Amino acid sequence: MLYTDFVHYFQISGLILLVAMVGAILLTFRKKDNLKRQDITKQVSREREEGVSLKEVESFKGVNLND
Repeated sequence: MLYTDFVHYFQISGLILLVAMVGAILLTFRKKDNLKRQDITKQVSREREEGVSLKEVESFKGVNLND
């Protein structure tokens, strides 16, 4: 009875879910200028010198928390 009497309701609900999925995918792939995106080729091709920097720190110079 479920698949004979209510088949149209199942098809309509499936169509609504399909439209919702396509809409969610389109909203996800929309380009925005103010967002940071991951650039995989830039990450893979970087050198150690670009990612790590050594700094000379003065000894016994603590952090001032009152400033």
